[in-house]
Amino acid sequence: MNTRLIVSLLVLSATGARAGNAQKESAGQDPRWVAIGQVFGQKGEVEDGYFRVNLPRTDLAVRIRNDVLETPFDLTSYIGFVPVGKSDVLAMGEFVLRDDEVPAVMDELHRQNIATPALHNHLLGESPRIMFIHVMARGSAESIATRLRAAFAKSATPLKRPADSPSVSNWSAVDAILGKHAEANGHTAEYEFRRHEHLSVDGVSVKSSGVLETGSEVVFQAFSDGHAACTGELFLTPGEIDAVARTLGDHGFHVTAIHNHMIQQSPQMYWLHWYGVGDPLTLARGVAAALAVTNGERKSGG
Repeated sequence: MNTRLIVSLLVLSATGARAGNAQKESAGQDPRWVAIGQVFGQKGEVEDGYFRVNLPRTDLAVRIRNDVLETPFDLTSYIGFVPVGKSDVLAMGEFVLRDDEVPAVMDELHRQNIATPALHNHLLGESPRIMFIHVMARGSAESIATRLRAAFAKSATPLKRPADSPSVSNWSAVDAILGKHAEANGHTAEYEFRRHEHLSVDGVSVKSSGVLETGSEVVFQAFSDGHAACTGELFLTPGEIDAVARTLGDHGFHVTAIHNHMIQQSPQMYWLHWYGVGDPLTLARGVAAALAVTNGERKSGG
């Protein structure tokens, strides 16, 4: 091959690589995501073509009996955004609130014309009492973000996201049972399991994605004496609820809530929450047994 041809191929290859990188950068800089990030003052996360902002309740010190729960365990508010058309979004997420914050936040959400399809607990026996308001909205990205931020401001939720804590626990043994963890912060690790159904919300087709929490999630927290706590939400069809609840109970977990998170959804799905403490590998095997009776992935996508 002559020198001129080699140079030409190298130039074409470099040009193609730059074009590919430009496409990736362009995809990550959807103007809707830029506008939402500016409203919330954070870069947010882009995954599966969706955008998400997280607002951890780092101001809270929550415990169940003698165990102090870290914020990533189940104490992070979030909003996921789905692109709709050329400029709009479908937003869905949850506010993590002390129970005394609920009235003011709910009133503001209604004033801002944000739908509130669910209000409920996820855990039992925690102190202070924590409640979750689930939200939905559709329209201009910047408008929805601004209205949601106004509602967050009615609580003590820190509006600036802190840096994630480095992982200080070894989750390889649990990974061997459940697949690679999706996130690890401090003493916690989160596992995500996609569903196989075709899903739609408010007429918009959506993927089973951790960004939107339209899949099952499992969270562990390790404690210094070797025991762990485990919670999460399994995303279930009505026909799976009883089998999953029984399986978790057979493995020492307490089911703490069964409910919807959103409306105008097809197929109709429910979220089942649980809590358990003990040996982390025993807990992981119990979760694996429950996942085995669902129409979803058996291993975390990492």
